[in-house]
Amino acid sequence: MATRIGAGTAYGIPSERDAAVAGRAGRALEALVEGTQPVPARFGDETVDLPAPALRLLRDILDRMAHGKGVALTPLHAELTTRQAAEFLQVSRTHLVQLLDAGRIPCRKVGSHRRVRAEDILAWRRETERRRREALDGLTARDQKLGLQ
Repeated sequence: MATRIGAGTAYGIPSERDAAVAGRAGRALEALVEGTQPVPARFGDETVDLPAPALRLLRDILDRMAHGKGVALTPLHAELTTRQAAEFLQVSRTHLVQLLDAGRIPCRKVGSHRRVRAEDILAWRRETERRRREALDGLTARDQKLGLQ
């Protein structure tokens, strides 16, 4: 079963059949998600325009399902407990609390409990990944300069 995070909706691990269907659907969407214009989609007798960001989200969901992963959708404004936020970041709760107490990730207190907005967790993760990529690029450049690669 997928982990339920915040006020979102969790969907279970897809069956093999659903994973295969998701894989085919995701590949079909791949060409459509590169644009920025809405794409018409037919649902029964009705045709509606789907915005490009929604198509990218749907493609990502289908990709995860195709790989047998469960999916949880959480609104960005949702507040998470420290346990939920730590699970999302795949770090220990203790480490997360240290980040919160150091002010590296914003939070608010409700009584003695900390609450963290999902968008702040995502922003911290993006920034951490960006710094990690920069460090790796620097190491690669140094190795090339020294002829180690």
